[in-house]
Amino acid sequence: ADIKRVKQLHGVTVNDVVVSVCAGAVRRWLIEYDALPDGPLVAQIPISVRTPEQTGTYGNRIMLQAAPLYTQIADPVERLRATHDALGDMKQRHSALPAELLQDANHFIPPAVFALAARSTFALATSAAGRPPWNLVISNVPGPQLPLYLAGARLVANYPISVITDGMGLNITVMSYCGHLDFGLIADRDQMPDLHLL
Repeated sequence: ADIKRVKQLHGVTVNDVVVSVCAGAVRRWLIEYDALPDGPLVAQIPISVRTPEQTGTYGNRIMLQAAPLYTQIADPVERLRATHDALGDMKQRHSALPAELLQDANHFIPPAVFALAARSTFALATSAAGRPPWNLVISNVPGPQLPLYLAGARLVANYPISVITDGMGLNITVMSYCGHLDFGLIADRDQMPDLHLL
């Protein structure tokens, strides 16, 4: 409800608010270490490429986009507006692509070639030249808004566990469930040994 109030008050999206809140948390952590950069960090933000016809279907249909994470902006409202503008630009770039482009390309890649390419990509990512261009991942996943049960026990929260790869220090995955947001934080312990502070 708080996120939706902010969304309505400032004419932005829920995702804009979530990304801006994450930027504020990372900002406080960086200040604690006297490591706040003058410019924005770069976040990898998965966006859905699911078409209206694919609503309710299974499987991931996402595209990974890089977007600025405005940790250098102290004022939360100014940070939210900058985030809204940046993510809006990202959506416009995405909408210029044919909806089926990536999905169709995947159908033409033989599994053996894909596996070789994936191994090569991760090997490159571990080298200095192949470090990812982003500092962290932020993913906002809409979840069910009705209670879920398992063997009669009600699920009260859903803290997602996502993944970090070589060269990436932090993954923040947020999932909505029954009117609240659950933040799942995964970090490289060498880069962030005190994740609990975040």
